[in-house]
Amino acid sequence: MYEQVIHAYEKLSLPVAGIAMGVVLIVLHLVAIMQKAWCMQMISRAHTATKAGQILLGIDFIWVALLLFDATWNPLRMDLFEFNNMRGILLILCPIIWFIMSSMCKENLLPRALGMFLLLMAIVPLSAAFLKEPVTRLLIPLWWYPVLTIAMFWVAKPYLFRDWAAWLCKHPKVYDVGAWIGLVYGCAILLCAIFFW
Repeated sequence: MYEQVIHAYEKLSLPVAGIAMGVVLIVLHLVAIMQKAWCMQMISRAHTATKAGQILLGIDFIWVALLLFDATWNPLRMDLFEFNNMRGILLILCPIIWFIMSSMCKENLLPRALGMFLLLMAIVPLSAAFLKEPVTRLLIPLWWYPVLTIAMFWVAKPYLFRDWAAWLCKHPKVYDVGAWIGLVYGCAILLCAIFFW
């Protein structure tokens, strides 16, 4: 019988996840506010950044491989239940798929890799907030559910990132409002994590 293990994500406490998420949101949106011109330039060119896409895609597949790698010392090992016998095949496919995508699907590669990264990242804070007591924990899924929806679009239709980025750069006021909303949201999560969670 396969040994049931507690995944590393399940060990993460709500306060720690909240502090980390709050700090990241605050830093990212402070940079977006203080370096507006640079950030908008980066956003407008992101879909053409093939090298960055290849690197981020490599990180994605290393993360997936760690989730699949079956070893007692691996805290990221994920239980696949009835699909446990497919671990070896999936591990072999990770570098193969990375090579195919990074060499043959170079157009809009960064948005696709970013979408995959966000899908992998979301489970960390969502696991920490799952079925916890304070109702303010809902700040975490209320942020991540829209992000997950957008990330799935970027993975399946990465050209949408290019189109949305072009639209955003033509509407700097929308950019400003979004940056300030993200900053306030990050502060709210950080304060809840420190004082209530």
